[in-house]
Order: sequence, then structure tokens, then C-alpha cells
Amino acid sequence: MSHTQVSTSFWRDSQPDINYSQLQQDITVDVAIVGGGITGLTTALLLQRSGVKVALLEASTLGSGVTGYTTAHLTEVLDTRYKTLLSDFEEDVAQLVAASHRSAIERIADLVVEEQIDCDFQRLPGYLYSESEEDLSTLEAEVEAAHQLGVRATLTSEVPLPFPVKAGIIFPEQAQFHATKYLNGLAKAFVRLGGQIFENTRVLDVTFNSENARVYTQLNTVTARYVVLATHTPIHDLKRLSELAIFATKVSPYRSYVLGVRLNSPLPQGLFWDTAEPYHYTRTYTDASGELAIIGGADHRTGEMADTEEPYQRLEAYARSHYDVASIDYRWSAQLYEPIDGLPFIGQSPINSQLYLATGFSGNGMTFGTLAAMLIADQILGRKNPWTQLYDANRIKPLASAQQFIAHNVDVATRFIADRFKADAHQLSQVAFDEGKILDIEGKQVAAYRDPEGNIQTLSAVCTHLGCIVEWNIAEKSWDCPCHGGRYSTSGQVLNGPPIEPLEPLS
Repeated sequence: MSHTQVSTSFWRDSQPDINYSQLQQDITVDVAIVGGGITGLTTALLLQRSGVKVALLEASTLGSGVTGYTTAHLTEVLDTRYKTLLSDFEEDVAQLVAASHRSAIERIADLVVEEQIDCDFQRLPGYLYSESEEDLSTLEAEVEAAHQLGVRATLTSEVPLPFPVKAGIIFPEQAQFHATKYLNGLAKAFVRLGGQIFENTRVLDVTFNSENARVYTQLNTVTARYVVLATHTPIHDLKRLSELAIFATKVSPYRSYVLGVRLNSPLPQGLFWDTAEPYHYTRTYTDASGELAIIGGADHRTGEMADTEEPYQRLEAYARSHYDVASIDYRWSAQLYEPIDGLPFIGQSPINSQLYLATGFSGNGMTFGTLAAMLIADQILGRKNPWTQLYDANRIKPLASAQQFIAHNVDVATRFIADRFKADAHQLSQVAFDEGKILDIEGKQVAAYRDPEGNIQTLSAVCTHLGCIVEWNIAEKSWDCPCHGGRYSTSGQVLNGPPIEPLEPLS
């Protein structure tokens, strides 16, 4: 792999952190928001604007989760195709889905202007295209479905890419921005209005009574009337909030891979994604060094790829075969959650009316995250919202979700049982420098990592969420759970939910 930086997001690398303090004392607010990504910060700002007293708690730093590792496409075109929406949902429901995404883009555009956020927001067309003649009928059906849902779309044979394309669909007035610049702009606006942000403040538990909720962190406690889990997938363990485990059965975790590529010739402005499986997606961003092509794809279920360098290699091969590559300056990956019926789950949780959550954004996190914030803010403020039932976190949609529900949970059950007999080795001496392996030591599965200096860190290989066995992620140097997407650092600290507790140290 030709790159100057390993697993570094361009958005994080090109925008310095602002740095906010830890929670140092017990506080009381109206709403406590857990998670410092686009969902949490947008919700915080919208509520604070309405006179609600809000505190936002982030386990690491703002944008350190999925928002900092996006490709920052802003499009009303969902990963779930319009044709699929029309077959799985009633037409008026599918129309509402399309309209809600357009509303999310416009909400972002308005916030950029209203809060004077310098984030390189730009309107530009989106192109769904195919390199295969076989997919022409798919594109034709998608255009027809888009028109039926009130979405502007035009079939074309002219897609401005530097390689042959059989056909494509133009979706006008899509958008893009710099993800972390936008996030920092939201944060500054929120704080200016009196909002409080606490970084490096990990939430360990949430309890409820008839009057309020208590959010317990590793340091202090926040008392609030409402709690919003803006954590991409609801964080929980078996000691508390165990009812939230139902959401682990309704979403499937995936990793998606991205390269930041310098090209020898510029690309036309646009968002581009193809009909391949898994699909590829491309956009550009211009910085002081010139144009950067941001190319993503090679998705796979979290924890199910033995060699996680391979997706990067496949993505590089794709980039070099389709574009005139000068250098590959960045590479990174991100977690996404695919919902079983194609739509995210947003709103009041099934366990308590004081708790709100949002999960299952698929590959549309920037728009769905904004949409979730708009919906949750309206619900907390007691305002009617046309999307409440559409994205209801407690909904069941058998027609759209039965097959995916069964497939996902059969796979989880299989992994839960079969992985208990898995081992990569039996002795610590078999773990190489900068390598992780699952060892069977006296009948106990151990996650062992040897750092570049030769020091060994041993942890229990049992995920603290629901007890599956973690896998070593070669590319990201992490322990990943293949069942529900929990990810841990080499020292066992949680990188991605749903787990709250770290892996148990054994030495």
C-alpha cells in the first residue's frame, strides 16, 4: 500500500481539535446528550437554541467516532434504493423518507448560513452510475421510482468520470462539506448559546426515576430530565439498560474503507457512486496541497474479515485501475450499521420515555444524523414531526425486515457458539511484534497483543456487550466483535459501542 499516513482520516488530520474539559463536578441540566458526533451536536444546538439547558458528554474528543471518519456525502439518495423502498413500504411512506432526507440537507445548509460555519459547504450533482450494461434496467427502474417519490432524477449516458460508464442517473442539488469543520462550527455555536461540552467523559450507566435520569460517568454525575444516546448504536451492558440489547438484533455492523488520493488530473465536481457490490463512492476536496479524491468502498461485516489489509488493497487496485493516481496520502475506515428494514431507528426508547436514541444510519450518516437530531429535538420540545412514526425506534416492519432479521441473528448465534472453540495459537511466543492473536490458554480464550517494543498485553477475548468472541483487526490494530460491532483498543478500551465496559485485563 502506497501511503504516507496509516489509518488517518483526512477530516481529523486537517482540522485541529478544539479541546473541551472533562466533567469535574455533578451538574443538573434539562437534557444530557451522550456522543459528540453530528447527531449529538446537532441535537444539542437545536435544543439549546430553543432555551433548553443541555450538556453533551463525549467519551473521547468531538468527531472521534464515525463523523470524523465519514466521506461527508450529503445526498437524498439512500443506500436503500428508491425501488426497494417502494416495494417494502407504502408509496406515501416512501415519499416521506425521500422528503425527510431533502429536509436534512436543507437543515445543514441553513445552519451553515445561520451560524456562519466555514466548512466548505458546496452544492453539486450526485451520480449513480454503472460500468455494466446489465445494470441499465436497474438504473431505469430507479429513475422511475425516484420520479414516483418526487425526487428529481435524469437518466444519462454522460457521466463525467475518466473511465467508460454505460449509464448513470443525475441527481441535482446534492451537497458536500468538510465534516470536522462543520462539527466544530456546531460546537462553537452551541457553547456560545450556553451549552456545555465535556470531552474524555465516558458514560458508564444511566438510571431513571419518575422525575429525572442520572447519567454516571467515570468522574461525576449528570442529572437531567431527558437523555439522548447519540452514540451511533445504543451503548449498554447487561447490568443496566439491558433492554436496549434488542437493537443489536435490528442492525448489522459493517466496516467501510476510504482512501485519500492525489490524482495527476482533476476530477469534475460531483458525488459519484456505482452499482457494484460492494459499491464504490467518490468525491473530491481541495486543500492547500490541491485536489484530494476521496474514494471509498470494500464494505464487509465487522469482525468477519481475517485480513483487514485486503479491503485497502482492493480499494487501491480499484483506484489505480480507474484514476490517474499520483499518491495515496490517507486511508481510514469507519463503522456503519445496516438496519434490517432499510430505515434507521430514531426516537423514544422502548425502556423509558425519558431516553432517546438513534441507530441504523447505513451509509447515510450525515443526513440521517441530522434528521435524527431534528426529530428528537422536536419530540423533546413537544412539537409534532411528520417523521415520528416513520422512524419510530419501536417499530416492526415484517415485510421489509423478516429475511434480514433472520439472517443477521442466525449468523450471530452461529458465531456465539462456534467461536468458543476458536484459537489462532496456544502460546504467547507465537504472537509476533505489532500483532494480535486469540490464544487458547488452559481452555480460556485470550486476546493477546505484542506491541512494536515486544511488550505483551493480554485480555479476555469475551466481548463485554453480550459475550461473543472478538477478532483481531490487522489494519486498525483493534479487537472487533463480529456479533454486534463492539470494538476495543489493544489495551481493551472501548472504541465503538454498544459495549460500555472494556475487555477484562488478564495481566
